[in-house]
Amino acid sequence: MLGLSAALGVAGAAAAPGTPSAHAASAGTTAVPSLRVMPLGDSITAGAGSPTWSSYRAPLWNLVAGQSRYTVRYVGSQAGGQLSDLAHEGHSGYMIDDIRAGIDQWLAEAHPDVVLLHIGVNDLDRSTDPAHAPDRLRALLDRIYADRPGVAVVMEGVIPTTQGLQTSPSAYNDAARQLQAVEAQAGNSFRYVEPPALTSSGMADRLHPNDNGYQQMAQAFYTGLDQAYSAGAARASVASNTASESGGLGRVRYADFDGDGKADYLTINQDGSVHVWRNKGGDGHGGWQDYGQVATGATTDPGRVRLADFDGDGKADYEVINADGSVHVWLNKGGDGHGSWQDLGLVATGLTTDATRVKLADFDGDGRADYTVINPNGSVRVFLNKGGDGHGGWQDLGQVATGLTSDAGRVRLADFDGDGKADYAVIDPGGAVRVWLNRGGDTGGGWVALGQVATGLTTDQSRVQFADFDGGGNADYIRTDPPSNAATVYTWNGGDGHGSWIGLGQVATGIPTG
Repeated sequence: MLGLSAALGVAGAAAAPGTPSAHAASAGTTAVPSLRVMPLGDSITAGAGSPTWSSYRAPLWNLVAGQSRYTVRYVGSQAGGQLSDLAHEGHSGYMIDDIRAGIDQWLAEAHPDVVLLHIGVNDLDRSTDPAHAPDRLRALLDRIYADRPGVAVVMEGVIPTTQGLQTSPSAYNDAARQLQAVEAQAGNSFRYVEPPALTSSGMADRLHPNDNGYQQMAQAFYTGLDQAYSAGAARASVASNTASESGGLGRVRYADFDGDGKADYLTINQDGSVHVWRNKGGDGHGGWQDYGQVATGATTDPGRVRLADFDGDGKADYEVINADGSVHVWLNKGGDGHGSWQDLGLVATGLTTDATRVKLADFDGDGRADYTVINPNGSVRVFLNKGGDGHGGWQDLGQVATGLTSDAGRVRLADFDGDGKADYAVIDPGGAVRVWLNRGGDTGGGWVALGQVATGLTTDQSRVQFADFDGGGNADYIRTDPPSNAATVYTWNGGDGHGSWIGLGQVATGIPTG
């Protein structure tokens, strides 16, 4: 194996453009904490009563966006609404015990840091022992804390002015309120927030709020969420959306090199060396910082280079798919002139000699890039990254998708809904993009079809990459235009039919690579 300095030129590398002091000052940039938040409940969480089915989730998202200490990414097996982050765990008609029956799997797949709980109205509305609904609530909380130790739960009570319930919400809400002391004694983080006393102007029907009512619910949830974060009870446990490669195999790539949560502009030269321009918002939005050459390279075939976060620290590492299919990894410790690299050596023997079929993407949402292979029939096989050969090994999940195209070059694995897990996208011959949200794949919780999320900007799929350009936690659409390699970006706002895209225009004039 190549030594560190021989392969990536840690020592003696040519000085990068820019002053050393400017680089030193920015080398420690870190991403804003991103909380994985699971909206959990019944049809109210799903969004019934709202014309867009956005529930309290959309206004809550906007409230969080109004501060800068942390961001959120919604997680859950369901998807819906018109907002940039569609994931949730709202199930129409569910009672407390129905939620309890599914909670083990949902928590195992979503890894939430915070659970926003709104449940109980169906228990109080039906002849299913409503008087003991508080006992069922306590049992549900026991399961949540057993499955996910350290999770913060913020519960909003049943709307007290709900009409026609068999049992008044007051006793149920009183019991839930008292659980704060009980759970605190047990060492659990539980916050009860008072629900709004909605009038008819805030209700769409007898049980469900309208958008006005959901706005008021969002304010209550935001208060509890913000208090939990300020108290240190809500803590980000998984790296931000940077683990997956952007999907392109050309010489221009987009990856978060510095760990600030935003994809940077990187060029890979014919000798495998890498030059980085740090993303400060792009042309017209804050510009770029030329970080210089950060690696001398380890292959003369740029198509064998991958830039994905292997160790889960939020920064893209340098990987090479060798001719025999094996994978060599160098961990990003700042790059040449900024902290060097750590050579992990060979971490995988590989499954194919066709490097174009190998994608490094975070399938399970743990912040580390997993080894995926797109088979000739379009099916996908995944090996979960547990550290790689010699460092914890791999877990073979087997085939996680039957596939939708025999052209591996049209497949992208990127996180569209912001839950940390790579979703399955196909760029059709006409340029349109179709997406299936990852809920565990064929061996887990399946997939959720979003359908066509973009009509596309080009019929040349090789020019399209997906990476988080703005740090919002979702994969954005990036088109690179030859010969200048100028970049045009549309940031994710839910995609076509779910909130659309926000066009930033041309964000980089580009660096010709010849």
